Amino acid sequence: MKIKKHKVAFTLLCIFLAIILFTIGNIIYSNYCLTYSNYTVETNKIKGSVKMVVISDTEGGFVGKDNKRLIKKIDNANPEIVCIVGDMVEKGSDNYDSAISICKDLAKKYPTYYALGNHEVGLNDKLKSFEKTISETGITLLDNKMVDYKTRSGDKLTIAGIKDYPFFEYYAPDYNNNENKLFQSYLKQEDNSHFSILLCHKPECYTWSFKDYNIDLMISGHTHGGIIRIPFVGGVYAPEQGYFPKYTKGYYKEKNVNLIITSGLNTSRGIPRFFNPLDVAVVTIKGK
Repeated sequence: MKIKKHKVAFTLLCIFLAIILFTIGNIIYSNYCLTYSNYTVETNKIKGSVKMVVISDTEGGFVGKDNKRLIKKIDNANPEIVCIVGDMVEKGSDNYDSAISICKDLAKKYPTYYALGNHEVGLNDKLKSFEKTISETGITLLDNKMVDYKTRSGDKLTIAGIKDYPFFEYYAPDYNNNENKLFQSYLKQEDNSHFSILLCHKPECYTWSFKDYNIDLMISGHTHGGIIRIPFVGGVYAPEQGYFPKYTKGYYKEKNVNLIITSGLNTSRGIPRFFNPLDVAVVTIKGK
């Protein structure tokens, strides 16, 4: 009888230790390992294909010494262009070393487009200085701006970067703000035959109303993948969306809009990522 009790106790101890080791291993993997998320968007608006890498949400941190590990990961994906969808600095900080390092390295190799997130906007009176510093690295800063890009295969893309939601109540009744002006100009591009991309840090813009418009592809970050992910369920929490949000990471398609969310590169200080490794999104847009 005592032997059976010892066997049960030993078995339970082994199970407990296995759970602990698995949890520690997954936390280490999720907070230190760089992974790719691969997405393919098909469209009849282009004839060839274009591959781009999307990154976001370092929040001032380095991914490897001088971000070399991140740059190598991007290089290995062999993109044609790179898109940065915000929160590459920490709100309230005047230390931009990591963002500058990333932008300088990327600008040497790829056409790189940078849209602002809430942490950049949170720089407040330091924002103009930051924008000037980042623009001098050679990347294209899209602060409520829109540009055209001709792909290697000869197709035309329109790439826009919007800073904030353009329809907040405090803009009423005329909505005469830069976000709304950009959005309306961007939507006019949708009447043309070329493919349009909207870089918008917060996917909440999609949930609130953007999905009602004809947007070829919206790319976002901000959610950190829900920080803790539960297999077959998804992320646990995302800003603005709350607990068990619908939009945290991946490829979503509703009505006329394709939405891709990267879970980003931040380790979410204080709450470790779980089942949620650091994310470099690789998006291939190809003609049907």
